[in-house]
Amino acid sequence: MDYQSIIAGPKELPHCDEEHKIAVRNWLDLPDDLTFKIISRLDTFQILTGAQQVCLQWRSICMDPLMWRTINMCHIGIHESAAHFNLGKMCRHAIDRSCGLLENISIKEFGSDDLLEYIIDS
Repeated sequence: MDYQSIIAGPKELPHCDEEHKIAVRNWLDLPDDLTFKIISRLDTFQILTGAQQVCLQWRSICMDPLMWRTINMCHIGIHESAAHFNLGKMCRHAIDRSCGLLENISIKEFGSDDLLEYIIDS
């Protein structure tokens, strides 16, 4: 599938002739389980700071406790804006969203004894 078949937008481009029409898809038309799989490939920071703010459907999917069975916050340093966030607080928020279903957590550079106790207690 080429990039043109997944562009979100109107069903037809008005300035194209019949021979050059592009197949256009709307991301909101994807089934929730497929959208869940796509979002789950993002890291925790990307979900909390971006994906959940895209639309109501994505926010609903991001609130699903199954999304939070694995929390990966090891590569936060690659996000330039990470310095503006309280990573410990973000991690606790992600843990809370797991609703006790947390199976795997990876943190680096901001862990503390308090955070480890919070993980254990959750």
